[in-house]
Amino acid sequence: MRTLLLAALMAVTPLAAIFSQPAFLPSKAAHATAEDHIIVKFRSGSAAPNLAGLALNELASALSLPAGAELSEDHFKIAERTLRKSSGTPDLSRFFYVRVPATTSAENLVRQLSGHPLVEYAELDHIGSGGATTPTDPNFSSQWHHKNPNRSGSFQPDIHSTEAWDFTTGSTNVIVAVLDTGLAYTLNEFTNRVVPGYDFANNDTDPVDDHGHGTAVAGTIAANANNNTLVAGVDWKCRIMPLKVLDANNIGFYSWWASAIDWAVSNGCKVINLSAGGSSSDITLTRAITNAIARGVIFVTITHNDGVGTIRFPGNLTNCITVGATDQQDRRTGFSNFGSQIDLVAPGTNIYTISTGGGLTYWWGTSFSAPQVSGVAALLCSLRPSLTHYQVADLLSAGAEDRVGDASDTAGWDQYYGWGRLNAYNTLLLARTSPRASTTNGQATLWWASPPNASNRQPYRVSFAPSATGPWTTAGLSNFTYTSTNTTWRGTLTPSNQFFRVQIRP
Repeated sequence: MRTLLLAALMAVTPLAAIFSQPAFLPSKAAHATAEDHIIVKFRSGSAAPNLAGLALNELASALSLPAGAELSEDHFKIAERTLRKSSGTPDLSRFFYVRVPATTSAENLVRQLSGHPLVEYAELDHIGSGGATTPTDPNFSSQWHHKNPNRSGSFQPDIHSTEAWDFTTGSTNVIVAVLDTGLAYTLNEFTNRVVPGYDFANNDTDPVDDHGHGTAVAGTIAANANNNTLVAGVDWKCRIMPLKVLDANNIGFYSWWASAIDWAVSNGCKVINLSAGGSSSDITLTRAITNAIARGVIFVTITHNDGVGTIRFPGNLTNCITVGATDQQDRRTGFSNFGSQIDLVAPGTNIYTISTGGGLTYWWGTSFSAPQVSGVAALLCSLRPSLTHYQVADLLSAGAEDRVGDASDTAGWDQYYGWGRLNAYNTLLLARTSPRASTTNGQATLWWASPPNASNRQPYRVSFAPSATGPWTTAGLSNFTYTSTNTTWRGTLTPSNQFFRVQIRP
């Protein structure tokens, strides 16, 4: 079990039924209204005198809600009770939420409740949006991988960076090691972002880029953003450690790569990006990667660009986060290798990024898909610094968008797209989610916001215990209900399951 607690351990008590808190979060998908809940307003005063003083479960019973539906107070009332530490019966002057069970639709439930004699009105909860974070960089509009200008309805073949940046733009505490041809580190797009690196190809302390590939990769990960200059990286604040492991011809020895990985680990890097690979396996490099992952470092690499069903080493190691490439139509590119070790895909054609001369250039290849994943991994670690490699891999996979490509992009994992195309917003949403809990008549209910692909990946596990220290028992999978925006788990509350925890499974 890869233990990723989405919240602190929770003790579920009957009191939570009175103050149950809705965990609804609007989806960034093409939905104008919520699918998992509706709004209902009871008649009050002389219109319904028999409702005064009833508890939530009594109000819910009076509505004859369908099986699985739940009633909860609105956020105003929850906030008021929390701040004032007050209790009491529900306030009928306020509106309420009704959670929509998986067996019905929000529209049908609105129709059912609208005709109820105790209901003043029932309606869908509509979704609006603020201005997603768009940087001032003048060439940002050409970086289709962040926000594709061809978006139309549900067709949004990009990594949703602008929505993700509403959560975080990164942290200077996160260091990303770029193992590549070096870096043009004097450029303005890397000002105040570079920590000392090393040139393992020439065995000196000056990892300057004599090819261009490394600078382009680093720019994709972390070019300075919102500075009215050129383009934007995925992470605006992380620091970059340039480790030159490829020479002027873009080739290098595995031993250089292994040494650089060891260097990155010993010098505080949290994420390693290796946009390179070879045709043969190697004990020394395998051990370096395995050690890095064991030390809590996230290791991202590529499937490579031969267009065949064989993933190159080290991407074919099952413990790596291995990334393939998609095009502007969300299809796997013809050059992107595929196979049983692929984890996910990301845009890899016409990636507009930094050149060694200080200008801009377009690059193609899985070499530019992996840096986007590394950038999102850095954003994740800015939110949750203690994340491990495997936890990040799970979050990336569960947050990816599935079935967006051609017919070979089948439901769940497949060898062409892995778990799907990188979605930074979904992944960060998943990482910052806190489960909520309530009980009704001995039934415990946990729920939390989750991205759409969670229904395919089904990444969660719920465990229960009689105390916060255990012993923990893993609950069965049949108790989960997934929607496009939320996940719910239900189980029986007994003396042996008073404490619950939600985890990401392998």
